[in-house]
Amino acid sequence: MSTASVKEHFESESADFDNLIVKLIPYYEQMITALVDSIEFGFTDTFRVIDLGCGTGTVAKAIADRFPNAEILCLDISPKMIELATRKLCTYKNISCIVGDFCTTSFETPFDVVVSSLALHHIESDGEKREFYTSIYNSLAPSGQFINADVVLASTAFHQTINIYKWVEYMSKSVSMDEIQNKWLVSHKNEDRPSLLIDQLKWLEQIGFTSIDVFWKYYNFSVYGGKK
Repeated sequence: MSTASVKEHFESESADFDNLIVKLIPYYEQMITALVDSIEFGFTDTFRVIDLGCGTGTVAKAIADRFPNAEILCLDISPKMIELATRKLCTYKNISCIVGDFCTTSFETPFDVVVSSLALHHIESDGEKREFYTSIYNSLAPSGQFINADVVLASTAFHQTINIYKWVEYMSKSVSMDEIQNKWLVSHKNEDRPSLLIDQLKWLEQIGFTSIDVFWKYYNFSVYGGKK
């Protein structure tokens, strides 16, 4: 799927995004908590964070609430998402929000923490993802962390079938089966390009990351990462 199509998709759903995501993503709050819990800094430490594909700023807000001295840069391809994030985060003095494509944006100053949630699975191919993970590694300060909360694939067809079954089961608690079958599963097939979790952990190791781990997982959703 093209970058323009991804942008159009998120532009169209931005207004209801926060309400929608908790209906579609199993235990979304747990997932974000696991991401924040994995950041290896003290509550009063000062450090630099970039949130790739920040959406409406939910992850940045959670990080800022835990680490009030963190300097956070929020980046998203959707101007409407950045507008919503700016509103949500307007009381936080150390957060800035910019519109940009994380695949083509380069930053000269290293970051101590690179985070992303439900964004990197839109990168088209495994090769491009691995190349992007290398770029993330190069953008980190020494001992910097990369933490990703995202959609992943199971290693076998059997377990991937279970993953989708459990995802549908969760969505059906608040979304009609007709909408699930004819909108969200279709959207997943057409727009999402998740990769095997086990492969991504191997890529991180091959790139040079250390302390690689899976911090949280619920079937086809996972929080994982490593250190430089």
